[in-house]
Amino acid sequence: MKLAIAFILAPVFVAADSRVREVLDDHILPRFAALSVATSALADAQNCDIMDKWNTAAAAWIAVSHLRFGPSEAENRAFALAFWPDPRGSTPKSLVDLLADDDPVIVDASVAGRGFYAMEFLLFDLAFSEANGRCDLVAALARDAHTTVQEIEKDWQNRYAELMRNTGNDTYRNDTEALQELYKSLTSGLDFTASMRLGRPLGTFDRPRPLRAEMRRSAQSLNNIAVSLRSLEELAFILSADEPDAAIGIKFNEAMSAWNSVELLEGSDDLSVVTVHTSRLKVETLQQRIFDIRVFLSENLGPELGVIEGFNSLDGD
Repeated sequence: MKLAIAFILAPVFVAADSRVREVLDDHILPRFAALSVATSALADAQNCDIMDKWNTAAAAWIAVSHLRFGPSEAENRAFALAFWPDPRGSTPKSLVDLLADDDPVIVDASVAGRGFYAMEFLLFDLAFSEANGRCDLVAALARDAHTTVQEIEKDWQNRYAELMRNTGNDTYRNDTEALQELYKSLTSGLDFTASMRLGRPLGTFDRPRPLRAEMRRSAQSLNNIAVSLRSLEELAFILSADEPDAAIGIKFNEAMSAWNSVELLEGSDDLSVVTVHTSRLKVETLQQRIFDIRVFLSENLGPELGVIEGFNSLDGD
C-alpha cells in the first residue's frame, strides 16, 4: 500500500503555543540527550564486543529518526548516522574500502560506510567477522557517530530550539509553522515505518523480500517498529493537546496489539516471517494499523495545526 501525501500549509495564525515548547522539552531534547549518552558508551568501549551497547544506541537513534530536519538535516548528519535503505548495497563495499586503508578518515568517507548500519555489518555479519582491522574500524565508527550526535545535540541546544521557541524568524514565521514542522515529522515517521520498515521486507505476496528488512542482521527489525511507534505516540500526544488523548491512544494501542501478535511468531525478530503466507498476514495487519493512525491524524490533527493534506496524483496510487 502506497501512501503519497502532499502537504499544503494553510495560512493559519495562532498565538504562542505551549505545544512547541513541550515537544522540545519533553520529546526532542531528552531523546537526543539519550542518544548522546548511548553513543558515548559505544565510543568509550575498550573492545569490539559491544553488541549490547550498539543495540541500545541504535534503538535511541530509531526513537529520533523521524526528526530529520534542522540539526539532523544539516551537513548530512542523519545520513552519516543512518544510511538506510541501501538499495545498491553500498555499505559493505564502503566498509571493504575502509578496511583496506591503514588510517581511514571516517568523516571523509561515504555516508554508506558510516553510522549504525555500517557498524551492524561489522558486528553481526559473518562476512566481516574475521576481517583484519575490524575492531579498530568499529571503534572509529563509534567515535564518529558520537561526534555526529554531539553536533546535532549542541545545535539543538544552542541554536535551533530557540528558533522554534521564539518564532517570528527566517526559519519559522510563527508558531503555526513550527507546529506544522513537527506534525510533518510525526506523519513522515509513520509513513517510513509502514512503507519502509515493513513495506520493504513484505515486498509482494508472491515475492516477499525478507533480506531487505532494516537491521535484520542484529535481529532488531521488529523491535525498531515498537521503538518508533512509542516515540511517535509521545509526539502525537503532545501535539494533540486540544484533542482527546484517548482517541489517539486507541489507535496506537491497536497498532501495538498487532505488533504483539507478530512478536509471537517464529522469525519475527528479523521479519523473515514474511515468507510464511499465513503469518505474513499479521505483518500486513500491523502495517495497516499504522496506516490507520496516519489517516486518523490527517483527518483530525492535521487540520487543527493548519495542514491540509491531499493525495498527489503524480505519485501514482
